[in-house]
Formats: sequence, structure tokens, C-alpha cells
Amino acid sequence: DKFKRENGLNYKPSQIIVSCGGKHSCYNVILATCQEGDEVIIPAPYWLSYPEMVKLAGARPVIIETTDKTEFKLTPAQLRAAITPRTRLLVLNSPSNPCGTMYTPDDLRALGKVVAEASRTIAPDLLVLSDEIYEKIVYGGIEHFSIGSMSEIAERVITINGLSKSHSMTGWRIGYTG
Repeated sequence: DKFKRENGLNYKPSQIIVSCGGKHSCYNVILATCQEGDEVIIPAPYWLSYPEMVKLAGARPVIIETTDKTEFKLTPAQLRAAITPRTRLLVLNSPSNPCGTMYTPDDLRALGKVVAEASRTIAPDLLVLSDEIYEKIVYGGIEHFSIGSMSEIAERVITINGLSKSHSMTGWRIGYTG
């Protein structure tokens, strides 16, 4: 109900997995979707656990450097250039840990178009891991937007969230995946 009400996501209860934290949820997704030889695109700066989780799955992290000129956001051109036939996953974290960058709805729509195009052509197995654990920690009037609410790629997006940040329950270790 939360995903539908707050994020415009249409998951059935059978599509939700509860785990022992957001990190565990991310790790489960990476292990379930990646294998030896796969590539995972991770915009930098990034949360330090993403590349290590990818390596534990036998896949290769593809780190895409961002700069202050793009507000530390991955651009559609950077994403397009990074996708290969071995690309299995794009990791997006908005708002971002560690730098707080937040993708606008227009930013995410532009990235979503690249994902949709690439999945029809070069990378048919491409998925998006959207780590939205910081969605309630926003400033400056920007509203959080879930990339999975875009109908053209909704079936390609795996959304991660949890209670540690939004409800100040870090010790409870409750995460969920849709």
C-alpha cells in the first residue's frame, strides 16, 4: 500500500520481499540478478557497499564518474555510453548516499528512456535497482520520484526501501523490495 500511495508503484503483495534491512535487500537483488561476467553500472560517488556486493555476485562494477557540473548525477549520455550487452543492472540511489544528490522526475524520465531503448536493443536483460531508502530525507522543495512509476520501464525496476532512515529505526533492520 505504501508503494502505491506514496510512490505510484503497482506491486502485488506476492512481489514484495521483507528482509533484515535495506543493505540486505540490495544484496539479495544483486545476488538474484547478477552472475559471473555481468556488468553493473554504478554512478559515483556511491555508497561503499554497492561495488563489493556486485563483486561478491561475480559481476563487475562499472563505475561512472559524475561531477559537480551535473550535480553529481548520471547523465543519459553517460548511461548510454556505459551500457553493453553484458550490462545487467543499473544502480540508482536518490536521494544519494553519500552526497545527497536527488534526481528530478525529468532526470529519471530521461534515464528511463535510455533504459527502455537499451533493453530493446543492446541489453535485453537490463534492470534498474532503485535504492530509495533516503526518500524522506529531502530538502529544497524537490519531491521524491520513483523511477519505477514510469510505465515504459516499470517491469524493469526493482525498488528498495526500509524503515531505518524514514522512521529512525536503524537498529530494527527492516528493509523491503518490490
